[in-house]
Amino acid sequence: MLIGSYVVCKDTGAEGVVLDETKNTLLIDVGGSKKRILKDNKRFIVKSHNKVIKIRGNDIKMRPWEYAI
Repeated sequence: MLIGSYVVCKDTGAEGVVLDETKNTLLIDVGGSKKRILKDNKRFIVKSHNKVIKIRGNDIKMRPWEYAI
């Protein structure tokens, strides 16, 4: 589950804190505005709990509670 994590989308350049997550999308707070990004064919860098993780959107294209990172 990525909610609350800082995420950078390598493909769109959007970065910010994840506000919500669905099976196919992430809702990110980008400088005060909200941006919904599809997970499909995207690459993400997740910064959470002093860790940096690279994730392909296709690998987490499922409901947030169906995977663990």
